[in-house]
Amino acid sequence: MVTEHLERETTYSATPELQLPDLTGIVPPGGRLDVAAHHLSSAYFDTSGRDLLVNRVTLRRRTGSTDTGWHLKLPASDDGTARHELGVPLTSGDEVPRELSDLVLGLRRGSPLVPLVTITTERTTHRIVDADGLLLVEIADDTVSAVAPEAGGARVSGWREIEAELGSAAPADLLRTIDAMLTRAGATESASPSKVATALGTPTRRRKLKKARTAGEVLRRYIAEQDADILTGELAIRRGENSIHHVRVATRRLRSTLRIFARHLDADRAQSLDADLSWFADLLGEVRDRDVQRSRFVESIAALPDEVVLGSVAEQIDAQLSAEEEQHRAALLDAMRGPRYLGMLQEVRLWATAPPVTKAAAGKPDVLAKDVRSAGKKVTKHLTAGIRSESDEELHKARKAGKRARYAAELAADVLGKKGVASVHRYKKLQDLLGEHQDAVVAAELLIRLANAAPTEMPTFTYGVLHERELARAAASVARARRWAKKHSR
Repeated sequence: MVTEHLERETTYSATPELQLPDLTGIVPPGGRLDVAAHHLSSAYFDTSGRDLLVNRVTLRRRTGSTDTGWHLKLPASDDGTARHELGVPLTSGDEVPRELSDLVLGLRRGSPLVPLVTITTERTTHRIVDADGLLLVEIADDTVSAVAPEAGGARVSGWREIEAELGSAAPADLLRTIDAMLTRAGATESASPSKVATALGTPTRRRKLKKARTAGEVLRRYIAEQDADILTGELAIRRGENSIHHVRVATRRLRSTLRIFARHLDADRAQSLDADLSWFADLLGEVRDRDVQRSRFVESIAALPDEVVLGSVAEQIDAQLSAEEEQHRAALLDAMRGPRYLGMLQEVRLWATAPPVTKAAAGKPDVLAKDVRSAGKKVTKHLTAGIRSESDEELHKARKAGKRARYAAELAADVLGKKGVASVHRYKKLQDLLGEHQDAVVAAELLIRLANAAPTEMPTFTYGVLHERELARAAASVARARRWAKKHSR
């Protein structure tokens, strides 16, 4: 069984001579300060490429006098002060429990987990509890020694650090109070995100990126951002969180980059990756689209007069779409355990580190402006045709072209300057307008299917009312898109 809690702590570097401040002054009336000594031994696991560490994730097997078990720590805040800690009881061997190894399958892109570092800690804990015995804060004074195998030997290191972790009953400002006390005593906030990072000598701060000098470097950085977003989102999906849209958008941005900036990229590699991304996007879409339509129908039915809502139409629609959503979610999760998906993640990493570019990518970043303009022309082409014919298919093409133009403008924002920012906002507005049109078209078609599948004894009048409402919303969206086109053609 996996346990989970939110860890809220700050870690400090300390010299051997540093004296901890007197903590009795922050013990509340009726509370107490408990001091205890512990010996801990932790084996940290990662891939040979340190994929977990790169994503600020740690996995360890801990033995000792307290806090034993397998622990997986996941970032819960950008500043590193909050983490989700997932725990599994100790196992007899060193094989990582499947409950944890499966969660990080995407982060490690299918690579095996191996022992990376062994860390021994002599810990003195100072636990402050309130009058009810509830933990307010634990301050752990750690003397740490680490052994990290390296080619031809081992990296041995040692240091002292202090961890201040809030308990469940802690007031919001307690960590600030303790921070001030430890800082006055001479401790400094650690620049390292974890003990394992310190042991490996991993760079602790991300260096500020210099301005890209080539179009290829601009493309690489944008691809790397999408790679990171996919990994963050796919981990959330594995944990049962609703992050489908997050991953879907990153996937779309990647596909847009491959298409809009095709002349800068190796055609064969781009075509192969695009096929895998398209396959994955379809799996995501099957889940996301039903989630969106469920919410849409809940709002639509709630807005109808009671007298036109006949039978259990709301329950029938929700039950059908919920069942389909869960079916497609299971198919998605199954695919995310498979070789095609893991191979796709490995290929995206290659593109994020060294994309296969053509000679055109060696030019200065401003050459990308031409590609952005070409993307904008395709929007105009499809939108004009769609408005003239009121063709759902052509308007859907305009919507997809608008998304690609928006993402292209985002990628080349530094090149385009203020015009690029304006383009992003302009295409975002069009994307919303045509997105509503597409949602209405899909909803109308879906309502016909749901009505035909409804029990024979159930009245389908309400399905017809909803269908007409969706057609009206689609028509209104076309009218708004027409006004958008007129405004931006000047």
